[in-house]
Amino acid sequence: MKDESKFDFKKIVSENWIEPPKRERKRNYSESDYFKQTMRQNGPTKPREPRIPRMPQLHDFQFFNTQRLSELYEKEVRYLLLKNQMKDTIGDGDEPEDLGDPLTAEEQEEKNQLLEEGFSTWTRRDFNTFIRACEKYGRNDINSIASEMEGKTEEEVERYAKVFRARYKELNDYDRIIKNIERGEARISRKDEIMKAIGKKLDRYKNPWLELKIQYGQNKGKLYNEECDRFMLCMVHKLGYGNWEELKAAFRTSPLFRFDWFVKSRTTQELARRCDTLIRLVERENQEFDERERQARKEKKLAKNLTPSKRGTPRPPADSPPSTSKKRKQLLADDYGSSARRRK
Repeated sequence: MKDESKFDFKKIVSENWIEPPKRERKRNYSESDYFKQTMRQNGPTKPREPRIPRMPQLHDFQFFNTQRLSELYEKEVRYLLLKNQMKDTIGDGDEPEDLGDPLTAEEQEEKNQLLEEGFSTWTRRDFNTFIRACEKYGRNDINSIASEMEGKTEEEVERYAKVFRARYKELNDYDRIIKNIERGEARISRKDEIMKAIGKKLDRYKNPWLELKIQYGQNKGKLYNEECDRFMLCMVHKLGYGNWEELKAAFRTSPLFRFDWFVKSRTTQELARRCDTLIRLVERENQEFDERERQARKEKKLAKNLTPSKRGTPRPPADSPPSTSKKRKQLLADDYGSSARRRK
């Protein structure tokens, strides 16, 4: 009886269940759509006004003719603005005022040509890379500069370099840029002088790796021996000045210094300082050698001018009569002898 008195809630719910309606998703609110609809309802749309051209952003390192381009853009923008204003304010019986002249075909062609002459594709990053490459290689080494530039051909870099040489004063901080480049070129020139001095020193020996001698004077030092200095100068002449990592590797791999732990443990800065000391000694020795050669050539030339040449002194013939001066001397001697005899 108890089971019959209970209600079956599941059955009652399933029979009386009403499914709720599906949820409708609302579209996001858009201001542009709202104003478009309101403008369409209020009245007919106005015809679109002609687009006012905008002056492109011109950087100083792009080397545009900024002055002329500004004049052309101002003329074009002034004409279009006045034309649009007159359309809104002029009546049926009013006479239009003077709007000026629009750009002619020649001026439009000139504007396009001026935009093409500039370097619009060069960014600030490209310019900074170009300046660093000029400091590293010098302004005349176009091939090396182009190798540092990404996305630029050698022709583009050469064209930019020509314009840069001619118009670098148009840059805002050209003083600082030129000083840095000249400082880098001075380092390159000094490097060339060092290589020439070392080469001149090595040319005086048949086998410099074994025969080279350095005139130390008071700067020999106690840490480096002559064999180490000789190897260092020869390797610098081979590898180039400034390649200290390669020089350090050469010392470590050379069998001559297999057990020389002092040299093998030197840093690149210490090797560079020792190399600079040796270069100063070599340059002083080259100066003394040139001075001795100059003095020797001077003495040789002076001795050559003092010694008479054999062709310049003609010999008198054997049967030639005595000269008039000799005859005069003989007559004077005879007169002096005869007068002395008369006195006696």
